Amino acid sequence: MTRGQWLAAIGAAVAMSAVLWRSINRPASGPAPAVTAPSAPAPAPEPADRTTQNRPEVVGVQSGVQHPPIPANSPAWRHDPGGFVPDHNFYGERSWDGVRMRVAGHIAVMERDRARLAAQLSGGRAAAAAVYRSLAADLDALIPPTGGPETKIPTLARDAARRDAALLEGSPIADVGGVAGIRAALHRHTRQGSLTPEIGAQLRSDLAAVAASVDFPSIDAFADFDDRHAMRVRLWALYLDAVDPLEITEPWGYFDSAAHRRMIADLDRQIARAAGLSESPEEPRRPQFTVEGLGGMPTGDSLIDVAGQPGPKAIGTLEKLSLDDPAHRQWVEDTAFVLNAKLRENPGGVLAIVHTRAAHLDGMGHGSRYYNIKQLRNEAVRQLAVAGHHSVARQVLQMNFPLHHQDWECPNREGILIAIDARLLAATAPAQARDRVVRARAVTDAFLAEVNSAEAATR
Repeated sequence: MTRGQWLAAIGAAVAMSAVLWRSINRPASGPAPAVTAPSAPAPAPEPADRTTQNRPEVVGVQSGVQHPPIPANSPAWRHDPGGFVPDHNFYGERSWDGVRMRVAGHIAVMERDRARLAAQLSGGRAAAAAVYRSLAADLDALIPPTGGPETKIPTLARDAARRDAALLEGSPIADVGGVAGIRAALHRHTRQGSLTPEIGAQLRSDLAAVAASVDFPSIDAFADFDDRHAMRVRLWALYLDAVDPLEITEPWGYFDSAAHRRMIADLDRQIARAAGLSESPEEPRRPQFTVEGLGGMPTGDSLIDVAGQPGPKAIGTLEKLSLDDPAHRQWVEDTAFVLNAKLRENPGGVLAIVHTRAAHLDGMGHGSRYYNIKQLRNEAVRQLAVAGHHSVARQVLQMNFPLHHQDWECPNREGILIAIDARLLAATAPAQARDRVVRARAVTDAFLAEVNSAEAATR
């Protein structure tokens, strides 16, 4: 597919030259970790591509295409809006409801973390339940009547928040099956003092049967844009069925079948521990930089491929510096080798390697290098977090600031990054993590206010 065909396939796109950009550069606020290596250089401006200068400058919805090749240089990327853009197509969605669906997912992740941190810090179950009640009300306001994923995802997240509030309050929960039903039974028996080894063994057996019945989809098996959104709904349903309301057990990386198995195994260990039974050993996650992890495509919403928010794998391939390029693949393989060695010997040294390798990519100057750099940093955050080096992971995460160019095409990019930072902090500094979640939510609410204003301006 040629670059022109790719641009044509984008669908209802934004003519960038007709858009009045707003200069709203909102840098990350709140405490950030000290960076022990030089920050990444400011991105070089994308060079003009004379072969595309007369084409419409567009971005947006990838209709009817699974993997549209992403050109090395797109005219649209020469613009750096510096903040919110008042057109939903810019964010890759056909409507503002689609944009709000994406942001509702961010809010569900943030507030779940806030609830679990509240339970951990001092308030216990009652404090967590109050957060879930508030989350349910917030999501209820984001549910449009139009149907489709835009309606289904926030509805699923709202209903799960109500369920978990009731679970922690000890209120009756009706019609809960699946993994969530078994978790509810565990909480009920524990609260009533009726959990015997026999009941525990039956709950574990029921959990194994539920797990065996789940047909978890391959998260890269989608036909096109619409099929990809349908997969989002399925993944949210699976995630919300298995998610722990009191402990953060989401994976570093994608919520895939392996992550789902680990969440179910964690519940199995909870049942065994509470019932006085022998626990199954926890399967360790070993950090490992991979070629695909370093050189593949990143998602737009980094909560998905970094911090376990349910969602499909990234869409698209690169025309330049893809893993199909033998020379670039060799460079990525070398990068993986060097990073794995440093992770074993001196984890703090990963930061300098990511900095120098990102600077090398940035020096190439073409627009799509953004995705190579983003994927490199994301993989470093993932693997450092898996290894337990959360402070170094936070420093890598901060390399994403200041936001620029394609960053603005992701709804609520700043809020996403702060939410990931909060998740990293949760492992070592829960009180600071709670403050970061509050900041992430404030940024997210500001983005939603701009969405609502832009939609109102078109009525």
